[in-house]
Parts: sequence; C-alpha cells; structure tokens
Amino acid sequence: MDHSMSHVEQLLKGLEFFGNWSNYILVTTVAALGWVASTARAPISPRALRWVIGCLCASIVFAVFTLAMIPLVAENITAETKSFYELSPKFDLIYTIGPEVSLKLKWVCWPQHILFLVGIAIYSFASIRALKR
Repeated sequence: MDHSMSHVEQLLKGLEFFGNWSNYILVTTVAALGWVASTARAPISPRALRWVIGCLCASIVFAVFTLAMIPLVAENITAETKSFYELSPKFDLIYTIGPEVSLKLKWVCWPQHILFLVGIAIYSFASIRALKR
C-alpha cells in the first residue's frame, strides 16, 4: 500500500502549516502590542513607541488578511498548481458588494512578517539606546 500523499494533498498540508505559522505570529504580535503599549513596560522614547505600535498594528491587519485568504487559496489548488503562493484567488473586497479583487497570498503575508520583525527590531534598538542614558 502506498502511503505517499498526492501533490494536491502536499500543497494543502503545506498551506495548513503556513496557516498555523501565520496564526502563531498573529497571537505573538497581539501579545507584543499589548506588552509594549502598556506605559509601565515601555522604557523607550515616545517617538520609537509610536513606530513600534504602528508596525505591530499594521502587522495584525495583514495577518487577518493572510488568514482570511487561506481558505480561498485552498479552494483554488489543483493538480497543476506548483505552489500555493502563485495562486491569486478572487473575492469581493467589501462583503458581497465588491469590488472583486484578486491577491496573491505573499502580498499580505510578507508585510505581516516584515512589519512584525521591524516592530520588534525598533523596540529592541530603542530599548538598548534607553539603557545607555
């Protein structure tokens, strides 16, 4: 008996792992945002704090878009699909009234990940700078 997965099953499993990863990043980002936004835990300058909060908030928005796109991507996977990143599913931007748009998953997941990393980096550098004072 052959226990290997079909190509479509492999793509769907990879998409499942990707969804889990994006969800973990989202949960971590929300926790980080709550942590840095509390005044007792923010030893950095107000300017740096605004940048950190902005980056983390934008990352959360892109995370929601990323997680919302995963089922749409899964619906479009076929045996001819090379990578789920290449798919551009179509959907109504505003519920059922449109306009109809299509996006690639990486157009929303990359900003999610980059903004999270930039927010963490700014917080780290600003914290190190604050320790020198």
